[in-house]
Amino acid sequence: REAVSDGAGRIVVVGGDGSLHHVVQALSGSTCALGIVPVGCGNDLAGSLGIPSRIDDALALAIGGEPRRIDLGAAGDRRFSCTGGVGFDGEVARVVREKIRRVPGKLAYPFAALLALSRWRSPNVSVEHDTGSFEGRALFVVVANAPRFGGGMKIAPAAVMNDGLFDLVIVRDLPRHAILRALPKVYSGRHVGHPAIEIVRTRTAAVRVDRPMFAYGDGEPMLEVGPGGVTFRVLPGALSVVASTR
Repeated sequence: REAVSDGAGRIVVVGGDGSLHHVVQALSGSTCALGIVPVGCGNDLAGSLGIPSRIDDALALAIGGEPRRIDLGAAGDRRFSCTGGVGFDGEVARVVREKIRRVPGKLAYPFAALLALSRWRSPNVSVEHDTGSFEGRALFVVVANAPRFGGGMKIAPAAVMNDGLFDLVIVRDLPRHAILRALPKVYSGRHVGHPAIEIVRTRTAAVRVDRPMFAYGDGEPMLEVGPGGVTFRVLPGALSVVASTR
């Protein structure tokens, strides 16, 4: 925040999605550009923007590349770059943060999902979005600004980061065996079209759940969802970021 207020033109972050999530809070709405050198667990923002995984190549791009503007998501006064959501995804993120940080990046999410699933009970959820609503038991509700979450899982493969819209993904409650069968398909985007999954484009999504839960953004806890629920909204063009031209 001090760098932005001092007029910095670019901030380069060497880290993962968690580090970027906190930096984005300060850069949102400013002209200061974000450069990314991805060395984290999931690197979903970098992967969604086509940033090289090799450190030297990523650093050269972060310093010398041309910035462009992308959308951000908002929940209350918190911002997120890739995805925000409520439900099982948040529980998995909590397990990753608190219990299995030493598991290699791409294995962390599926390993945490197995741990979380043993005690999971899906909440009753109501969702109001631009073109309709949903009510019922749901595994999770995710608003996707980017195609990826969970270390390379293509939860919303058609999501575009500068179109002013979320891809809202609602996954209805499923038996454990069905979740385990569907989980590997998310890495390729082949889960799209599953009868329990609904994906719609929207600028806002108001989500209520029947018990207190945390809303997560980019794998980080953002705020507790109480009786009033939480409203996710798109902030068009809110972030300047250096991305691959591919």
